[in-house]
Amino acid sequence: MTEIVPWLIGQQSDSATGEAGRWLLDKEEFIIGRRLPADLILSHSLISRRHARIVQRDWASWIEDLGSRNGTFVNGRPVGATPVRLEDGDLIVIAGAVSLTYHDPSATRAGPRLGKLTGVWIDEEYDAVWVDAVQVKPPLSPAQLALLRLLDARIGQPVSNAEIIAAVWPDVDPAGVSKQALDGLIKRLRKRLRDASPGHDYIQVVRGYGLKLVDAA
Repeated sequence: MTEIVPWLIGQQSDSATGEAGRWLLDKEEFIIGRRLPADLILSHSLISRRHARIVQRDWASWIEDLGSRNGTFVNGRPVGATPVRLEDGDLIVIAGAVSLTYHDPSATRAGPRLGKLTGVWIDEEYDAVWVDAVQVKPPLSPAQLALLRLLDARIGQPVSNAEIIAAVWPDVDPAGVSKQALDGLIKRLRKRLRDASPGHDYIQVVRGYGLKLVDAA
């Protein structure tokens, strides 16, 4: 399973050839500054030791200035201590000296392919799940994903508990799958989808039978 990670791209400050650098934002907190312990070191006198910070929360990247001397700018607008949400293609300028471009592959690759901004969508290439255009993070477990795939293939139609067991635990004797295991899986999957889009419950229980996945109203 491949996790979708945003990145920064820009000219390396120590490169005489103008070679572009690429830095993955694969940490909850990513520091930009002039020296260690910054994650991205930009060796320029105008840049502060701890200049700016990018944090990952609420399924998005947020940038804030760390009280630098010469400022941080996004698309020409100054950034202060209040975090600013980054969008794919945003231009970040550090102290008027270094330009970085923010790239979010989940926006550039999956957004146009989603085709709808509401409902549940599975990106089969990356095993990523989206609810109302919000990516479910961290990724679903293999069992949760198998259940959601089954429901998605039969969207709007009830799926029996027996069918769920056969799809999620294909190599296990159905008699060996307890009601507690099945109920626990269903509960966790419904919670993961609701966490991504509070107020919407796309998985509905069909009493005495099983489940169904409903499309957006």
